[in-house]
Amino acid sequence: MNYLLIAAVLFTLIPVITYLIYILAILKPSSSKIHTPDTQPPITVVIPTYNESEVIEHRIKNLKDIDYPTENIHVIVVDDQSTDNTVGLAAEAFKKYDLSGEVIVKEKRTGTNASVNMGVGEATTDFVVTTDADVTFEPDAVNNALGRLLSDEKIGAVCGELEPIARQDSFTTHSEKAYRDVYGRMCSWESCLHSTYCFNGPLIVMRKKAFSPIPETKGASDAGMALRIIRNGYRCLYESSARFYEYITSDMDQQRRQKLRRSARLQEATLHNLGLVSPEYGKFGLFVLPLRFVMFFIAPVSFFLAVILWSVVLGSINLIWGIGVLVLFGLALLSGQWKSNLISSFIWHQIYLLVSLVYMSRGVHVWQAIERKKV
Repeated sequence: MNYLLIAAVLFTLIPVITYLIYILAILKPSSSKIHTPDTQPPITVVIPTYNESEVIEHRIKNLKDIDYPTENIHVIVVDDQSTDNTVGLAAEAFKKYDLSGEVIVKEKRTGTNASVNMGVGEATTDFVVTTDADVTFEPDAVNNALGRLLSDEKIGAVCGELEPIARQDSFTTHSEKAYRDVYGRMCSWESCLHSTYCFNGPLIVMRKKAFSPIPETKGASDAGMALRIIRNGYRCLYESSARFYEYITSDMDQQRRQKLRRSARLQEATLHNLGLVSPEYGKFGLFVLPLRFVMFFIAPVSFFLAVILWSVVLGSINLIWGIGVLVLFGLALLSGQWKSNLISSFIWHQIYLLVSLVYMSRGVHVWQAIERKKV
């Protein structure tokens, strides 16, 4: 029994120490300085699409409405063999809103990563913005991200902050809102150290010269971009003042599918880039990436082993205590059903990370999007 107790303590310490580091980091006041660009150079906006007929016109209109000279914006829609009218609606929207743009239809469906590579490769401007079809930028979002990018030649890319929008309260929206409350502060802290690669893909502003093609079948497109840019000698930063909005599904099954895909692709990108764990990449290679590796792979396994072991250890003393551990765990897990809280969100996050370790092996670079809603 002593061995079980020691094991329970050790498995508990792994996730506790990992997340305690982040908790202490996000409690530290951060700089709120907003960098305003001195110039607004020509930019290319790349939008990968697949069956986006519900939102593509709204997305293009939003680019017309932001505080950026329309004449300095060129949009490239890279369509992944949509089966709806995404291509036609995009072409019509360019004319309707008098915005420079083109639609590239891929010869076969190969996923988002391949679409990003193609779109960035076709860009002729020094600065490129990648985004999704179902989000809406705040008017100053691109300016604030670009201003941060231009503040230092060593910065290769900057991503923005997601503000989730829910049309109705549900367990899934409660969980996502709680998670997003701390996600941005975690990424901002990593940016202060060196870089974060947990980018928000719907708003990334980058120097084209810092980009190199990302693996088409390995990892999330946004994480893949960040890791390649870091490998190329630049920093990748999170900018909380560059805000955009995205609809959150209230459907549990759709959120589960989205979360598993996202977790699996981040894990895949991490494994594919373990070569960045090196002093050559400064604090990112020595601290940020190793800590994320523990968070993505070791902490979720340790967390659930700790719950099981504590139930066994306490149950050997008193059966009621052992059952009580499992009951408390279940109540904590489901508490987000009634009110958004970090404990429930944390447990669900560990579940998604654990399950996605298996899901990762299935290959998730080609996927079906969740329901699309205009923000």
